[in-house]
Amino acid sequence: MNQNINVQTHTSTSFTEPRSNSGHISITEKFFYGSGSMALALKNVSFNMFVLLFYMQVLGLSGTLTGLAIFVSVMWDAISDPIIGSWSDRLRTRLGRRHPMLIVGTIPLGLSFVMIFSPIEAVQGTQWPLFTWLLVSVILLRTFLTTIVIPHGAMGAEITDDYAERTSIVSYRTNIAWIAGMLLPVIALPVLFPTTNGQDGRFIIDNYIVYGWVCCAIIIIFCFACVGGTWRFIPRLIAVSKRHQPTLGAAGIIHDAIETFGNINFRRLIVLDLSVGATFGINAALFMVTMTYFWEVSVSELAILSTGSLVAAGLIFPATRYFSIRWEKQTILKFAVVGFIINTPWLIVARLTELAPENGTTLLLVLLYLQGTVNTFLSILRTIAHHSILADIADEHELRTGRRQEGVLFSVAAFAEKFVMGFGYIFVGPFLDIIGLEASMAPGMVPETILLSIGIMIGPIMTLILIIPWWMVSRLDVSRERSKQVQAALASKQV
Repeated sequence: MNQNINVQTHTSTSFTEPRSNSGHISITEKFFYGSGSMALALKNVSFNMFVLLFYMQVLGLSGTLTGLAIFVSVMWDAISDPIIGSWSDRLRTRLGRRHPMLIVGTIPLGLSFVMIFSPIEAVQGTQWPLFTWLLVSVILLRTFLTTIVIPHGAMGAEITDDYAERTSIVSYRTNIAWIAGMLLPVIALPVLFPTTNGQDGRFIIDNYIVYGWVCCAIIIIFCFACVGGTWRFIPRLIAVSKRHQPTLGAAGIIHDAIETFGNINFRRLIVLDLSVGATFGINAALFMVTMTYFWEVSVSELAILSTGSLVAAGLIFPATRYFSIRWEKQTILKFAVVGFIINTPWLIVARLTELAPENGTTLLLVLLYLQGTVNTFLSILRTIAHHSILADIADEHELRTGRRQEGVLFSVAAFAEKFVMGFGYIFVGPFLDIIGLEASMAPGMVPETILLSIGIMIGPIMTLILIIPWWMVSRLDVSRERSKQVQAALASKQV
């Protein structure tokens, strides 16, 4: 092993609370816990499919300003994420340190979606006022999203110490997010964005207003369901929180956040996040543009393609059980990364070399469905393995420092992912301006030079970036045996 567990033990720490087991966690409880992931899922779906298209192609905001607004909001996350993560770790209430933040953040988060997709008339048709509206609304959304995502993710690492059960919990959380998140476009595209009087519904402003309110309602329902469904774990969460020994003072927040990087596995996961996230961020920001202009997919066809995510999520449950029994979490993560390297470029390269079927053909739709389904399967698998490993790293961190900092660990990891997603927008906005994609261009009328630039970006270039996460995952040092040793060392410190 790269790290000596006995040497890194924080010798001055003592615990007054036993390392209580959470007991049996039912499927229903896992489902209700997982329902809290709807907040992040809706944010990802909205930004992947609608925000860039809405503000650029419908409202006319330049790609550069659209990308700048998203990127600045992510820079705000650099401040808010560790603060909220540390605050969640330090919070002491009769409801514990996670549930109060979930309760407080839910309704404001829902209303933030309404604000993004309902810009007032005074800012429409302008550049800087519309930019300001987008910037403020996205900053509010990201801030309230952090108050949900960080305590929710940290809770999953705290409600059980069991190595395998943590993977199961993360599996429910991740699968529910993907299933529900992908159901939204499947339903929303034909229902909320129908063709009206011959006009593509994706270019009608009023449709986005309705979409924002639908997101608001879904978030309120599912986040409060998560709160109610995990209520019985509050005593367990309070017991775990009493093991946390935070560094005192305001400077302690910064100290505790920096201290997490003392774990080499955590550093490698962050680099992995940054590199994988770079590809995801760029592809996500370009997703609707790619589907609309590069592949010329219609609204109804896009709804069909979205069902591939449901197929992938359905396959994940048995696959996760199979892999978790036979493979280490590191191996599962490596399998997903290698899969990305193979699956990302093949269809794009086929199109660039004129080997792919023509746009509008059934065969092309089948191939797009296959590629999208495989990519979603690998994405879910990566997320499950990654978050389950992060829960084990929280144990290592407690053993080394005496601090139980799931909130900070998840906030740093979450910011790394959000940073590159924001980077995707700050990169893609100017990229689309530079290659010359204009709001007036209709599908089928875009010059080949523009389509070639998009294809090279989302195919060969993204594949090259994925070499970095493959290298990082190959160097991770995580295993069942290591987890058992850490758990035993923590148990021996009870007094």
